[in-house]
Amino acid sequence: MNTLAFRIAPSRRDLLSLIKPGIVLANLVSVIGGFGLAARGQVTWSLLNATLWGAALILSAGCVFNNLIDRDIDSFMQRTRQRPLAQGRITAPQALAWGTLLLGSGTWVLGCHTNLLTLAVSLTGIFVYVGLYSLYFKRHSWLGIWVGSIAGAIPPLIGYTAVTHHLGPGAWFLFLIFCLWQIPHAHAIALLHLEDYRRAGLRLLPLTHGEEVVRQRLPYYIGAFLLATLLPFFYSLTGPTYLLVMLTVGGSWLGMTWKTRHHLHLKSWARGHFMFSILAIMILNFMLVLDPAILLLRGS
Repeated sequence: MNTLAFRIAPSRRDLLSLIKPGIVLANLVSVIGGFGLAARGQVTWSLLNATLWGAALILSAGCVFNNLIDRDIDSFMQRTRQRPLAQGRITAPQALAWGTLLLGSGTWVLGCHTNLLTLAVSLTGIFVYVGLYSLYFKRHSWLGIWVGSIAGAIPPLIGYTAVTHHLGPGAWFLFLIFCLWQIPHAHAIALLHLEDYRRAGLRLLPLTHGEEVVRQRLPYYIGAFLLATLLPFFYSLTGPTYLLVMLTVGGSWLGMTWKTRHHLHLKSWARGHFMFSILAIMILNFMLVLDPAILLLRGS
């Protein structure tokens, strides 16, 4: 490796931007949601702290590696062309070293303070996100969104397995729910930045099959997400409060999709779905933590 690549030290701001703090924080909320469902109101705070730190480090590493892989296409897109790797403010070897340090640190934290299953789940998420999604599917197939949804469903499993040490029904329900949520969320982002993705040559569904196909399929994705959110209740992992809230959230999202199905302004339509997807996942994670605690209090 060329030592000249390390001669100019990158700024702290650029190093921080590589980990995509907003994305990491959003995923940590999902880690808390999975942890809360598994803990059922009985939280071991030291375990939660270690799980969040380890997950944050590994998620950050994934974002750095994603930035490293995408540095060529980032220069074509208006919203990403100022990223430090695209601008050359950080070199590829520096980014590789930074990501490796984060990954090693996160592996140590989870391996020492949680359990081997939680570590394995975390590393599986990195493999899917970096090895499958970023390196291949994102660039070559409209199925990339589905592969990315698998990686996006890993954070709640990190929290869940940290408590339970096993992948029970609750873990698989979380995996299904978060996978299905990712699809309409990712399609909304694709529609919002369609021209950027077209310039970068990415093969997303609205580019390969047309924007109308996304409009037609979105109600089915949201309906599947709604049904999946009900599974924890029917398996007695959550109570009636959770059921009522998620029926309201999912039903409202589905109703919005139907009401705006003929909306002429594509970006405005996509922005509405993007914002509702954020609201839906935040409420879901909140209820995954709150509802088991309510059940515990009622039973005591």
